[in-house]
Amino acid sequence: MDKASIVRFIGLIVALLAYFGLNVPEDVVEGITSLVVAVLAIYAAFKNNYITAKGKKQKEVLEKEGLTKGDK
Repeated sequence: MDKASIVRFIGLIVALLAYFGLNVPEDVVEGITSLVVAVLAIYAAFKNNYITAKGKKQKEVLEKEGLTKGDK
């Protein structure tokens, strides 16, 4: 099962639980939301920067081909 299918399945379960009246405390919802936002922010920062050795090699290739500017 791929990641997108898992996310859709979890979303379906959450929607069904909400439909059938599962009451979740607001503090729990806020905590989960904050955690998800933090994880996504870290993931986006990691994926959009040349941090790993592989990323640094990719940046070198891009600079060599003139497709991006180097850090100045």
